[in-house]
Amino acid sequence: MSVHRPPFDPAALTVRQLLASSVAVIDELLRRGLIRTRNSPLGDLAESLALRAYGGELAPNSEKSFDLWVADGRRLQVKARLVRFGDKRSQTFSAFRSWDFDAALFLLFDATTYDLSWAREVDRSETEALGRRVEHTNSYAILVRRVQGAGIDVTDQVTAAYEGIDGPVDDHAVV
Repeated sequence: MSVHRPPFDPAALTVRQLLASSVAVIDELLRRGLIRTRNSPLGDLAESLALRAYGGELAPNSEKSFDLWVADGRRLQVKARLVRFGDKRSQTFSAFRSWDFDAALFLLFDATTYDLSWAREVDRSETEALGRRVEHTNSYAILVRRVQGAGIDVTDQVTAAYEGIDGPVDDHAVV
């Protein structure tokens, strides 16, 4: 049975009420097991979607090289980015500091809705070739526009996982 609720209007809230609501949302996402930290939920959401789409097991939070042991035995690094479409600034995925993984899953989300725009799986060697060295952070940066045509398109599979996000995890799902 569905309960009808009036639309949520964040513009009507004070900053403190917005912040309190944000905490409540993070608490509920933690309770549901969708996210694992109190950081911005984007990274944890992306890892949860990867788990749901590929099956396997999430790596510990302290693992620096990959995020998911895929059901087929591969180590998958997951990177996500929120983008406001029409924003002309350079858009970069979070930094790579290690190439000790088998493939990277890049997820691009609309910053206003959290809708998945596209998902690309790129093998390690191609991912490394897409990166440019950033000396002052001892890392590699990869621009969103460089990933868009790389690897293989797995948007449909990750979208299907996202559509089932409120249900239990099927750890045998495979892309």
